Amino acid sequence: MQTQRTLHRTLGPLEIVFLVFSALSPAMSVFIYGDGVLRMAGTGAVAAVMVGGLIAAVAAYLYAELGAAFPKAGGVYPSLVGLLGPFWSFPYITMMMVAAPTVTAFGLLGFADYVRVLFPGVPQLPVALGCTVLACGVAVLRVRTGAVVTGLFLLLEVVALVLLTAIALAHPSRSLWSTMAHPVWLDHGVATPLPVATLGLAVVSAIFTCSGAHWALYFGEELTDAPRRIGPLVTWIGRSCALVIAVPLILVVLSAPDLPRILGSDTPVLSYMTLVAGPKLTAVISGVLVVAIFNALVVGIMGFGRLYYSTGRDGVWPGPVNRVLAHVHAGSHTPMAATLIVCLASAALMLVGQRTLLIFTSMQNIPEYLLLAIAVLVGRRTGASGGPFKAPLHPLVPLITLIAAGGMIYSALMDPMAGRPALLLVAALFVGSWIYFRVRAKHPSAPVPATAEEVLP
Repeated sequence: MQTQRTLHRTLGPLEIVFLVFSALSPAMSVFIYGDGVLRMAGTGAVAAVMVGGLIAAVAAYLYAELGAAFPKAGGVYPSLVGLLGPFWSFPYITMMMVAAPTVTAFGLLGFADYVRVLFPGVPQLPVALGCTVLACGVAVLRVRTGAVVTGLFLLLEVVALVLLTAIALAHPSRSLWSTMAHPVWLDHGVATPLPVATLGLAVVSAIFTCSGAHWALYFGEELTDAPRRIGPLVTWIGRSCALVIAVPLILVVLSAPDLPRILGSDTPVLSYMTLVAGPKLTAVISGVLVVAIFNALVVGIMGFGRLYYSTGRDGVWPGPVNRVLAHVHAGSHTPMAATLIVCLASAALMLVGQRTLLIFTSMQNIPEYLLLAIAVLVGRRTGASGGPFKAPLHPLVPLITLIAAGGMIYSALMDPMAGRPALLLVAALFVGSWIYFRVRAKHPSAPVPATAEEVLP
């Protein structure tokens, strides 16, 4: 379903870079998602982020090719609809409608944790809810205004990561080779060899942690001259974000003076800073992180609001839902209603807990990588992609991505406590989506979700 008001192409490449790096937030990725990888894999986090960062950088070429062929709002969803059709892409849409507030909820709880470092004793949930209200208020501003504001906040993140990297380089404690050859983790407070299955699950989480190129596709409908610009921009972002996230995490492990204390902490990276740099500098870094995480949440909500908007624009849901989601505010030219819905859903999901949220968000990469690779293979064969931008060494890049997705599936299945249930939940979402799609398609009064022609630029 189309609306009278649409998003405007007003952003340049620099503003996209500000928005994307603010959304993925290198500092948030290191201090929050990186914490999750460290707690999960111990010193095995070094190998996990190396492999995960490389896979994320390779997958960026697929995002770039699809984004250039379909420069529309909604992330990779318009590309999947255009190349694979609504039946195969609809389950992905359903998954992302759940994953979007899940990712946001995890970040909101992480924000509250770092506020509590500065102000011990404050309750986590009320702080997270207050952050939700403030972030949502900024997210519904004009997109260029949001880009400038988040760009200023991003400078503080860069300072925090530069300080962390410099401190880690100045305090080496162990070699890269020994760390990778003999990874250990804490099992009930005791350092023991890391199980291979846990390492595999950590790689899955590390891919999510080191990813970020896909964020540019959420703003593809607002980038000027998008077909020509977005491909090179996305590949550069993919390589850069994998590097700036993986390197500090690796250096933290290689320079950590007291591994059991650090790995046993709820905030390993911050505990490392306290041990090595002292409490005063750590307090300053914590303050910067609070700003950085808030910044990331704002842009994340902006991007996910555009995802929700795009599904309403394309008539994916019943008519009344489509009308609400596809509404664009006349003054700010932003999808205000869709953005507010993302915030409300995120607030509700905070009750699930951080570990469950992290595992589920990591699992979303598996079907996304599978569909990305298949879409590029189909697009090259039909000529629907590869025009404005081509992933190099075709078909090597999509084949590598398919192999990586297969490895992620195997790793998830090998972990019965967390990975397997999360993978089964994603599979259930896909099956349920296909059933809904078939039932709705048979209903004579229900419009079928968008066709390829409806999302072509």
